[in-house]
Amino acid sequence: MEALQAQIAALEAADEHRNAELAATRAELAEARAQAREAQARVEERRQLIENLQSRLDAAEEQRARAEQERAAVIASMGWRARRRLGAVTEPEGRSSD
Repeated sequence: MEALQAQIAALEAADEHRNAELAATRAELAEARAQAREAQARVEERRQLIENLQSRLDAAEEQRARAEQERAAVIASMGWRARRRLGAVTEPEGRSSD
């Protein structure tokens, strides 16, 4: 009988040890999940920042292209007027006097 009680006590001690390990593992899992949520939030913040920066870059590139087109038009217009004043060229087809 004493041997059986000793066996039961040993099994109960082992069971308590496994329960403690299980509790520690559950705590580690909860911590890992919290860290994963925090990391996911940081990833989302960075994704939104990248989207915002990409939108701003696209808008800036469009604005630069428009500015270059306007600049080219101004240069072309100024060049045409200068040549016309010097009498060096005739008006191109479809272009009316300024």
